[in-house]
Amino acid sequence: MFDPSLKVLLVYDSPDSRTQVEQVLNSSDIDEFRLECVPSERIIQGGSHNHVPDVCLVESIGQRAAQLIITLKATLQCPIIVITWNSGDEVLNALHCGATDCLIRNQLTAPRLEEAIFAAVEQARTLASLGQYERWYLSLLENTSDLIFTQDLEGNFSSINRAVEKLTGYTQDEILGMNFRQIVAPEYAELVWKGTLRMLEDRRPSSREVAIISKTWRRIPVRMSSHLVYEFGKPIGVQGVMRAQGRTVMLRAAG
Repeated sequence: MFDPSLKVLLVYDSPDSRTQVEQVLNSSDIDEFRLECVPSERIIQGGSHNHVPDVCLVESIGQRAAQLIITLKATLQCPIIVITWNSGDEVLNALHCGATDCLIRNQLTAPRLEEAIFAAVEQARTLASLGQYERWYLSLLENTSDLIFTQDLEGNFSSINRAVEKLTGYTQDEILGMNFRQIVAPEYAELVWKGTLRMLEDRRPSSREVAIISKTWRRIPVRMSSHLVYEFGKPIGVQGVMRAQGRTVMLRAAG
């Protein structure tokens, strides 16, 4: 069930509690694991441990348990499972301080501990995978040459990727809050607005070829594709993509 290289850090208050948790671990179905045991006093005094754990078990109670959780979370990236003597407020306090799970010591069994470790480790690995995917997606979003944006239903830009700087010369900060009419060529502004109204009416995506005007008065042909963004079934904005098409033309600045 577990990777043989699973590393468990046990932080304990007393030798007796350490022995009990070790016995429960050894009687579980976890085939192979590396266990490192560290007294809680060493952690509180700023001491270290030898290995980077996959999961940390904290056997402690009260304010000491809370202090250990906060201290460990500042240095560890792994889930923390607290084993406490008490229930109720102790459990809530541990979870409030950032523990992944909390087990009651006099109810501690090998299957329960195994289940808690498995769930915590799998959750941590899933979140790590999602974090990697999110970083990949954000990198893709920021490095594409397509201009990707969101607007409110009035056509004001609420977010935009970095492609806007290369395509239009405006920075992201300059674009945010601007209305689409300020960058879409005047003869296309009404067409774009009617496209938004049509989307609100029939709830279908929209696509058209228009032109936008850069900060330096270049006319840039683009294909604009957009669709509604919903929250609780109600449209709250528009998300779209602009892709440059063909050659740009330099215009004379007004005035």
